[in-house]
Amino acid sequence: MRSKVSALGFGVALVVLGVVLSGNTLGWWSADLFFDGWWTLFLIVPAIIAMIGQGPNMGSVIVLGVGALLLADARGALGGIPVWSLIGPIIIIAVGVMLLWKGMFGPKPPTDAEGRPLDPGNRISAVFSGGTAAYHGLPFTGAVTFAMFGGVELDLRGALITEDVLIDATTVFGGTEVIVSPGTRVELLSTGIFGGSESSAAPWEPGASGPVVRVRSTAIFGGLEVAAK
Repeated sequence: MRSKVSALGFGVALVVLGVVLSGNTLGWWSADLFFDGWWTLFLIVPAIIAMIGQGPNMGSVIVLGVGALLLADARGALGGIPVWSLIGPIIIIAVGVMLLWKGMFGPKPPTDAEGRPLDPGNRISAVFSGGTAAYHGLPFTGAVTFAMFGGVELDLRGALITEDVLIDATTVFGGTEVIVSPGTRVELLSTGIFGGSESSAAPWEPGASGPVVRVRSTAIFGGLEVAAK
């Protein structure tokens, strides 16, 4: 459902843009799309659509906040205050709120493409420390990991994976490594804020048989790596 909502949101935005441009060309109206700061809509609109379709997350909230700041600056609403001097504090506040939320309520349980909750099976946290979990010969049904000023290693080599599984990984000022056996098919979904994620595992291909390990990564001043060894 959420993916459908996102697609509908982008579709509506494109239809509205096309109608406005067509009306300008035909002389029905004169809508000025290129107002001061119009380019910030490339940040604001996708962030809003992502929040509607997938729910608020740190990435979409920060992108929306930065876009709103840049728009206010372009419109002269900041009174000469350098906009870049405010972006840093906003990011710090957003990260702090996320850490407080996770500290009080724990990592958010993962959901599937339709928004239904999934049983992650395992929860692994490392705060100012390191955490390792290995599943050699053991069943693995998914995991939620959280690394802050520390590292998490999730070793799935030899794990018994009989159906698609989801790893929901949040990394803040730290590192997360997911190790899979060669040939394991992995789908990496990444949101990076001054951080990033990468995978050297076999990519997921639609229609292929066999289970898929889906890794949903949020990396803030940190990184995640999926390695096939």
